[in-house]
Amino acid sequence: MCSVSNIPERRKTPPLRGSLVKWEYTNTVSKITLSVCLADAGIVRVTYFPGAVPEDEPSYAVSPGYSAPGAEIREYDEDGFHVVETSLLRIRIRTEEQKVDFYDVATDEPLLTDEGGFGRESKDWTGDARVWIRKNLQETEHFFGLGDKPCALNLRGKYFSMWGADHYDFHEESDPLYKSIPFFLSLRERKAYGLLFDNTCRSYFDFGATDEKVLSFGSFGGLMNYYFIYDNTPLDIISAYTRLTGTPELPPLWALGYHQSKWSYYPDKAVYNLVERFRGLGIPCDAVHLDHHYMERKEGFTWDKQNFPDAEGMVRALEKDGVKTVLIVNPGVKVNSVNPVWKEGMERNYFCRRSEGNLLSEEVWPGLCNFPDFTAPAVRGWWADLFSRDIGKIGVRGLWNDMNEPVVFPDRTFPMDTRHEYDGMPCSHEKAHNIYGQCMAEASWLGMKRHAPDRRPFLLSRSGFAGLQRFAATWTGDNRSSWEHLKLANFQCQRLAASGISFAGADAGGFMGHPTPELFCRWMQMASFHGFFRNHSSGEFGGQEPWVFGQEVTSYVKAAIEGRYRLLPYIYTQFRRYAETGMPVLRSLALQCFTNKDTYWRGAEYFFGDHLYVIPIHEPQEGGRFLYIPEGVWYSYHTDSLMEDTGKDVWVKCPLSFLPVYVRGGAVIPHWPVQQYVGELPRPPLTLDVWWAPEGEVASHLYEDAGDGYAYRNGECAVHGFLYRGGTNSLELDWNCEGDPCAFHESAEVVLHGLPAGISVSACMDGVPCCGVMREGRVWKIPVKDKFDTLSVCWPEE
Repeated sequence: MCSVSNIPERRKTPPLRGSLVKWEYTNTVSKITLSVCLADAGIVRVTYFPGAVPEDEPSYAVSPGYSAPGAEIREYDEDGFHVVETSLLRIRIRTEEQKVDFYDVATDEPLLTDEGGFGRESKDWTGDARVWIRKNLQETEHFFGLGDKPCALNLRGKYFSMWGADHYDFHEESDPLYKSIPFFLSLRERKAYGLLFDNTCRSYFDFGATDEKVLSFGSFGGLMNYYFIYDNTPLDIISAYTRLTGTPELPPLWALGYHQSKWSYYPDKAVYNLVERFRGLGIPCDAVHLDHHYMERKEGFTWDKQNFPDAEGMVRALEKDGVKTVLIVNPGVKVNSVNPVWKEGMERNYFCRRSEGNLLSEEVWPGLCNFPDFTAPAVRGWWADLFSRDIGKIGVRGLWNDMNEPVVFPDRTFPMDTRHEYDGMPCSHEKAHNIYGQCMAEASWLGMKRHAPDRRPFLLSRSGFAGLQRFAATWTGDNRSSWEHLKLANFQCQRLAASGISFAGADAGGFMGHPTPELFCRWMQMASFHGFFRNHSSGEFGGQEPWVFGQEVTSYVKAAIEGRYRLLPYIYTQFRRYAETGMPVLRSLALQCFTNKDTYWRGAEYFFGDHLYVIPIHEPQEGGRFLYIPEGVWYSYHTDSLMEDTGKDVWVKCPLSFLPVYVRGGAVIPHWPVQQYVGELPRPPLTLDVWWAPEGEVASHLYEDAGDGYAYRNGECAVHGFLYRGGTNSLELDWNCEGDPCAFHESAEVVLHGLPAGISVSACMDGVPCCGVMREGRVWKIPVKDKFDTLSVCWPEE
């Protein structure tokens, strides 16, 4: 029975609320109205629409929960302009020409100004219109973002399309790909802005490819509707964009662990053997993903009784061993009169139809299928209820939405005359295509919320639009086992994080083909520093489990996975900040160090959270390389060696045993001991690793809760803040905490790295000399009974 309660209301235009100011100007000749709406001091919505009243159209990008705070303004007229000023922006509206220019209010520097401005071309035979806008492209501008584009990070001089597509074995020039994230960042020395084009039709972005002096974007239908976003830094802008389109829910902690997947693991004995091998080798793993072969004839919401005779028993047994089960789910419902899902979808008229009323019927994995119209609230509610058995009864812990661009065989999408409800504004597939996958993700997410209300959902979606992060993690699709694709995966995960989606990864090792041992090792090392860490491959090319590539590589890959599990308290803290504020977890070097224009063309290096700097290896047999070390104090995360030269390229060795990773001096990095799965140790002992910096202050954080469920919303969590202060022969560390500081770890110790050799250390906690201070190799260890307010450490000057 379909239950449509608790379905989030889709906000109508304008999808903003709060204290807002709006200005509108109608051209008496063209009958086009320009609307400028101020959401806050740095977010401005600009819309052009025909007639006097805009269509009450849904926004699939802007979060229904977004509350626009508004801003204090000053406004006046000058020489044909209406000028609006906030604490950040000066907006000059050319009222007669219907153009909008944005300036920094403090310096009056132009940020984004109209060149040709808005254009519109009607299609008389369809009633649609092509819309576009032309902006001045400044000589020093560089562009980043746009989701999963597989090219180098800097987009200047390139042209891109937004049209979700299944691109099997894509390459650097492939466009479009699976997701349509119409948000980009513009960077130039000392200034940056962001822009979201909120239009679901097929659209494009031209970053000077056609005319090197013009930035243009537009679509082949819908409205010209964009948000200009301005703040002090690129990371602040990404955070603002992510809050506008919706911050994600805090994921379950286990989902940040290691996932093993293949097309496919079956029968159930193969799954049991897989988990037994992980546990026997002591390689941590938290999840196994089951591809199509768990189903009966590849039909959704079924289990193959021959290969999986006791699905519930298997899922429960794996759960006892710390392994969660994740199931693939496709949108196509096989045309099958004895299938209750298909019968109910038919009876309720929930499947997509063509323009003349006949059902959309296309071939996909199960055969001839019909397809739910996920743009209808009732259909999303119905789809959510279909998971009552898998999620509610059997105990499956995650869902994996695939083929939801949508794609049908052979490698195409729905016919363009397919009709969709579009949340009360019926339209063709030309308008709904780019948000079909996102609406399916919302329906699947709702199913997990409904049938496991005490657990946080884990959903993986291949396709999506701006705001996908509200519902799902993602991966980069069907890549190949090659060094080129390792590099592209690095770029794509950074780009997705810059587009609001930090919970992202690639199929580590490559989906197609079989990696060399070295390639597999380097890919797994890199993936351990991505938001989502999954090894997924096509079984037709052979196995790709961590132990397949020889003893040496197995030991290095095991170390990489173990390193991920030791870092989980740090990673979880970064995701908590992402969920609270929209701050990305992965941060490209250019975004973190945007005042240095030399970083704009670099792509390999990135920051993982606040204090770790990761340099993946892109080439075979790269035993050493030049890499850029940011200014400041940096240590090797693996060896504690201090980087003597910063702010420039330096040569470093790159042994196969680990990636070059660096940690900021003064940082506090929380670690746990290695666990075979999250929760193996209910209250794991906590290590606070601190790297000495001789001067300055560095802030660090740690967030702890139960790792799943929602008790944290009632205050059952601990939020720790650390402030490091360095001296030439001393350091101090302040520790503040909201909540019970010892509720989620059984013990703690501080480990000091990078102190001068041959010294004797004395330490005090809150003025009381510490007992048990001990040197162990290159580090000093200080046990902590409960918590301290201030730890003071000193040693004799050399």
